[in-house]
Amino acid sequence: MLFTLLKDLRLIFRDRWFVFLSIVGPILIISIISAALLETGARPALSIAIVNEDGGPVAREFEKVLSDFATVVEVSRKDAVRFVVDLNRGPMAVVFPRNLSENYRHGRPTEITLLTDPAQEDAVHAAKTLLLLMEKRAQALADPFAQQMIRLQERNLTGNRLGITLFEQNLPGFCIMFVLVAVIFNASLGVHNEREWGTLPRLLAAPAGLHRILIGALGARFILGVLEMMILLVWSHFAFGVSLGSSPAALVVLTCAVVLPTVTTGLLVAAVSRTREQAQPLGLALVMVLSGLGGLWWPESMAPEWIRSVSRVAYTTWAMQGMNDLVLRDRGLPALTQPVVVLTGYGIATFALGLWLFRLRHSLR
Repeated sequence: MLFTLLKDLRLIFRDRWFVFLSIVGPILIISIISAALLETGARPALSIAIVNEDGGPVAREFEKVLSDFATVVEVSRKDAVRFVVDLNRGPMAVVFPRNLSENYRHGRPTEITLLTDPAQEDAVHAAKTLLLLMEKRAQALADPFAQQMIRLQERNLTGNRLGITLFEQNLPGFCIMFVLVAVIFNASLGVHNEREWGTLPRLLAAPAGLHRILIGALGARFILGVLEMMILLVWSHFAFGVSLGSSPAALVVLTCAVVLPTVTTGLLVAAVSRTREQAQPLGLALVMVLSGLGGLWWPESMAPEWIRSVSRVAYTTWAMQGMNDLVLRDRGLPALTQPVVVLTGYGIATFALGLWLFRLRHSLR
């Protein structure tokens, strides 16, 4: 028994990459989750855009009081959509209308419009609370016994719905994560299966060429990933009421764009790893890191600023941006152009890199 134990330990530690990935992978995952959920800082995490059409003393006072609770950025009404939806820098834009200061002086209530993003619902609720605190503090400074002088009217920047369900906020990310698990592991371990079965050398020597053989093998995984993701999304729609947007074409195009880099990432894992034992922890670590950085587990607005900056290099961030545009914001195919282009480019780049590494590993010309 002792001999067997020592023998297996020696075999395990002989594969240094397996040991390294088994330790470093969990460290990366724990660090990302801890940073996203537990990091605190002196600077307010919430950013709110202000459209100051009044320009008077009351609007300036409101803006000053609000800056005590959040990061305030003054924008024009034209740039409000870009700030909130396109750049995802904050959950809403607050419009201080003309005559706000004058109405306040004469004791007339004023309606303040909130231009909100349904994809950031949790942050929207937090921002509404801050606006109520803003009004109460400003009112106490002026006249503690005065009546409420502002009314809030919310408007969705991208559609007609003002609220989303918890299922709609979370299930699309889970669907993408499970597709990552299935496709990356299937694609990477499939190559190692061919090597163990002894069929890989014959495939590499075939006249069809390495790139055609890999395209055929990855094409099967691509179809598998598209089918799995469509089934998961349709199930979420009928079982939990998750919206799939108003454009079936946009749903199909986005699904294909998300699966493409997932398949090629599986090729990259297969090209980098020497054995199945290396491919498994590497694939798992990639799935976890891509899920954490891409916002598959939590809304992007919950993550600290440095994670949001780093996350742009992960293709899952663009996948979730497209999914939020489709499911939560009900935007059509034209609005998905940027995430689809980025995802497609990522897929082409990782395929080229994986093919080069694969040729290098097998000393092919």
